[in-house]
Amino acid sequence: MIQKATGLEIIRDFHKNTPNSPGVYRMFDENGKVLYVGKAKNLHKRIKNYTDLDGLSERIKKMIHETRKMEIIQTNTENEALIVEQDLIKKLNPKYNILLKDDKSYPYLTISKDEFPKLGKFRGDKSSAFHFFGPFPSSLAVNEGIKIIQSMFGLRTCRDTLFKNRQSPCLLYQIKKCSAPCCLKILPEQYRAQVDKAISFLKGENKAIINEFSEKMQIASQNRDYETAIIYRDKISYLNQILKKSTFSSLDSDTDIICLVNRDNVYEIEVFFSRKSIICGNFSYFPTKTQNATEEEILYEFIEQFYLERDIPKLILTNIPLTNIKEELEETLSEIKGAKVEIDTPQKGEKKKIVDNIVSNANAHLEHKFITEINQKKYMDDMQKLFHLPNSPKRIDVFDNSHTFGTNKIGAMIVVGPKGFQKENYRKYNIKSDILGDDYKMMEEVLTRRYTRAKAENTLPDLIIVDGGKGQLDVAHHVLRRLELTTPLVGIAKGENRNAGEETLYQMGKEPINLAKNDPVLFFLQRIRDEAHRFAITTHREKRAKSTFRSALDDIEGIGASKKKALLNYFGSVKNIINANIEELIKVDGINKNLAEKIHKFFH
Repeated sequence: MIQKATGLEIIRDFHKNTPNSPGVYRMFDENGKVLYVGKAKNLHKRIKNYTDLDGLSERIKKMIHETRKMEIIQTNTENEALIVEQDLIKKLNPKYNILLKDDKSYPYLTISKDEFPKLGKFRGDKSSAFHFFGPFPSSLAVNEGIKIIQSMFGLRTCRDTLFKNRQSPCLLYQIKKCSAPCCLKILPEQYRAQVDKAISFLKGENKAIINEFSEKMQIASQNRDYETAIIYRDKISYLNQILKKSTFSSLDSDTDIICLVNRDNVYEIEVFFSRKSIICGNFSYFPTKTQNATEEEILYEFIEQFYLERDIPKLILTNIPLTNIKEELEETLSEIKGAKVEIDTPQKGEKKKIVDNIVSNANAHLEHKFITEINQKKYMDDMQKLFHLPNSPKRIDVFDNSHTFGTNKIGAMIVVGPKGFQKENYRKYNIKSDILGDDYKMMEEVLTRRYTRAKAENTLPDLIIVDGGKGQLDVAHHVLRRLELTTPLVGIAKGENRNAGEETLYQMGKEPINLAKNDPVLFFLQRIRDEAHRFAITTHREKRAKSTFRSALDDIEGIGASKKKALLNYFGSVKNIINANIEELIKVDGINKNLAEKIHKFFH
């Protein structure tokens, strides 16, 4: 009987013919499934590391034991190898690769470089037409930054089409959030100076701005221009408050702080962004496939994946030392950035205090996650008991509809499970049937479309909840029976006065349930029903806004795509077109007097 070669023997034999070049290697098990995808600056040296088990983690030893085949892909550079590696990891989902489930791009605060620069936010590939500041962890964080810049420096945020055609200042000017360069309430050179100050502020040059505001406050006070003096006083106070609560004063270069914490083998990675000593915000990640991995391995693979498609700062601070692989990781990141990148784990001083604070923040966040998931699991168990389900539900589909007098009809489905709302599984449905405000017909169409597909894809829930009483429940039951499905159904009907706490729960063939107003399960049901309602209303409003925008011009005979575009480019909005007189309409390219009169008559 021929004895099969061990994983270690296979790797040693493969290593003999491995080139000294950059590339990607893959390890396969006996069924041909990929166990691991890795990259190396020198494939020969990297694979040699697997040929001696001493010093390797238990996870790596187990992976070597399961290996039955290896393959390589040679690349021209290590950077190219990293791109190929990450692409293969996403496609193949290997057993031993630690995964960062995050494809989002972070938003930036932008200031345009045109004559009257505009303040805004942006995601995606950078353009030379803007100054970029960030990244920020979310749109909310960018919006907060925009509010600060507006309050401090009065930069415009309006679209270029509105800016070019505005004849009087908007509300933002009245509340002192914009200096109204559109109507020349500020001279171009003065506005440019404000833009320069905003850029300096975003670059961390704050002391000079505070000193300038102080001087102007003193001058205004000496001239008895107390209103102006108060404005500068408030700006100084506001700026000091911002700097006090949102700076890492000891970090004078662009820095990311990345801290790894663990509870019961669940890992969280907290990332804080600091740019020019200003805190841009933070974000949390929960990497998967971390079983038997060391903290150093988890942090290394996270950092490598995280910065492949993101801006890399000059300095990265961590709470876990990357002793064995720090130099290699610094070299990889420096090659991607095109400049020196340093990774440090501070042991004392202000930087150590910053890292310790972020570790505390991460531990608190992880604790909150555990408590939330424990509570959510309890709710799922309570739902099982209340509705006599065979098991604690892993997935609950919740439905609601929205329309305006039968128009812009929308069906919405949210999904909730043991870990909370599963927003990646939310679905919206444009109602296709020609029905005017018939909620039953709308519900029938949405449920039919959803569960015809779910039945084919095997994505059926453990429980279906519909917003409504007996009528909606009967419709849902009819749809499921037609599709030969037996998924449990519940209808939630509001009380007589539509007051929270007076809901009635309906199930087919069972007595209605009225829970006590202070029952935690009722609060949970109200919360998921309200989330379904929020999602339906938001989706409906978006559809209605698009519909209003289209019909306002598309219903006018003689207005095609090009004339519609010309009108919007000239006036900036449909509202401005509605308010325009015939003489103003004629000024638009392609709009003659006859068509201008037709447009004016349509709206008036």
